[in-house]
Amino acid sequence: MTVKPNFVGIGGQKCASTWLSECLRSHPNVFMSSPKELRYFVDHEKKGIAWYLSFFDNAGGYQCRGEFASNYIYFPESAAKIREALGEVKIIAVVREPAGRVLSHIKHLIRDGDLPPMEGVIDESKLKQIVDKHPKVISNSFYFEGLASYRSAFGASSVYVVSQAACEKKTSEVLSKLWRFLGVSSDVIVGDAENVVSAGVNPRFYCLEKLRRKIFSSVKYSAPWLINASKKIGVSSAYRKVNQGRSIDLDQSSIDFVYAKCGRDWEKTQSILDVN
Repeated sequence: MTVKPNFVGIGGQKCASTWLSECLRSHPNVFMSSPKELRYFVDHEKKGIAWYLSFFDNAGGYQCRGEFASNYIYFPESAAKIREALGEVKIIAVVREPAGRVLSHIKHLIRDGDLPPMEGVIDESKLKQIVDKHPKVISNSFYFEGLASYRSAFGASSVYVVSQAACEKKTSEVLSKLWRFLGVSSDVIVGDAENVVSAGVNPRFYCLEKLRRKIFSSVKYSAPWLINASKKIGVSSAYRKVNQGRSIDLDQSSIDFVYAKCGRDWEKTQSILDVN
């Protein structure tokens, strides 16, 4: 019998989707795909639905089964594709205040070698240079169109939208509401829920980061359990502490620039957050 997911996490990027997916993975009634991000409905449709569903072969005994792809939210057309392939699944989205997401995205680009090393304060002029080369630094802070598409396809009551700030500051409330949304046992306590997962870093040693990326890419699909195991035993967090470089931040002019671009979308997004 084919097992299908009955919930899908749609992102966004650098918004705590990894933290939320790991909390879901820790619930005994929830099965999460390994790797976390299958991205089938945007990046891998040519592989066929059988490829996608194969990641849920062992999920039959679980009440809830899902994946969490951080880019679905940016492709409104993916909502209809998911509805056609999976039926009336529940949708989980996590979003983030735009300036914080922009800064985390910049750190990610530095970490991946797509931007040169930097430190200190990023002013508006520097931010504009970055955005000219990497427009997703800004465009990935737009959420509302994607959310509206999913709310239209599945119904507003089937779309749970929470902010990264709520995940950080109201952890228990967020998870309690999430368990109720999914209809799973609500008395489960996630032991490491207070820990930040996959926080953005400005690498100190780029040779180490290059090696980490190479290892991650080689085992992402072939042995995803290694990634999960490294997180559980603290290898990932220890690495981030060792390879944490000097801090970078946005100055007020760059923050104003972000809000000039994204402020209206963020206002509309906040109006549909489940936990403010």
